[in-house]
Amino acid sequence: MNFHKLIISNKFLRYTSFWWWYRLISHQGFRFDDYHIWGEFWSSLNGGWLDMNYQWEFEKFWGKGAKPERIVLPKKDFDALVDRLNAPPDPKVVERLKEIMFKKAPWDEDYDN
Repeated sequence: MNFHKLIISNKFLRYTSFWWWYRLISHQGFRFDDYHIWGEFWSSLNGGWLDMNYQWEFEKFWGKGAKPERIVLPKKDFDALVDRLNAPPDPKVVERLKEIMFKKAPWDEDYDN
């Protein structure tokens, strides 16, 4: 650790090719304001570019002309799914969920199985 601090903090070695090489090899002292990662910072901000070009990314992985999978439900099945989602939950499930949520944690002092 002291050897690392000696090299990294040495003002005569700082920003020389040896200093950059040592930082790359040691993987210590990684900081987000380092000069060599500005490119990664800006590309991470623009990560939505891949979302805007989803079809291109999809074809790059699956091959040219590949189509995304599409699920088609008949009207009867879709209506049944919507009704099930809009229906109130089963009371047994709700009660069990309440029991689980109010159960004491093992690290609480008054915990007993």
